[in-house]
Amino acid sequence: MSFEIPSNQEELDARRERIEDEINNFKGKISEKFADTDLEKVTEALDFMLKIHLPQADRVDGKPFASHPLAVAERVMELSDNPELAIAALIHDSVEDQSDRIFLERFNRKYPDRNFLNIKINEEGKKKHKEVFKAWSFRELKEKFGDNVKGYVESMTNHDYYSLADDSGLEGDAKHDFINKLYAEHVEDIISDPELFTLKLADLSVNIDLHSLDSTSEKYQKLKRKYKSVIEAVLTKLNSLEEGHPIYGKKDTIITELNQIYTEQYSK
Repeated sequence: MSFEIPSNQEELDARRERIEDEINNFKGKISEKFADTDLEKVTEALDFMLKIHLPQADRVDGKPFASHPLAVAERVMELSDNPELAIAALIHDSVEDQSDRIFLERFNRKYPDRNFLNIKINEEGKKKHKEVFKAWSFRELKEKFGDNVKGYVESMTNHDYYSLADDSGLEGDAKHDFINKLYAEHVEDIISDPELFTLKLADLSVNIDLHSLDSTSEKYQKLKRKYKSVIEAVLTKLNSLEEGHPIYGKKDTIITELNQIYTEQYSK
């Protein structure tokens, strides 16, 4: 018997149906932008992303989670012609959020004829075995999409700041501020690389617009605290870009967009 995580097929089908137009629109865009082997690999990454993320709970805005990597990948394609960055955008949250599913995908494929126990992996098991799951997940990404993509996703994957914060003795806002500082440091580090900057900028541009959330809600306030210093760091980086950087020609437009969101949603 194989390892498995129980899934409700009707729920998966319903989630896919809700974003079918987004999926088809994305397929059209990659068909226009890429050809031959590049198109095949991006399409493979799309299929992989949907398999991994459709079982994931909806985002706080009520959309299926898979809509997020689709939006990030579209944004990346506006900024870059690199197919490996588009692939990384599609799967940038896969290891961080769904490493248990990638682990099982790899395990069952590599050992299809062995008689293993049918283990139900719950949240406790996912936390207990997260390092094994992550190691196997990155191995799977490397095998499917190559070293560069694996490296991009590994750099984008956040560390377990929450476990560290749990042991810090901090509580309430102080605890969240500690987590946010660790996250901001991580972002500042990765955006020093031009390709990763493009990838993180695309991810951030999708995440920071909070207009769909109730501005009085706790979730809104948490996200506002999380992204405020990160937006500031990215704007500083954008303003210092020199000619030759992959997105130098688009920086003024990006700065204007980020400044508008920052002014409307983060400066008050």
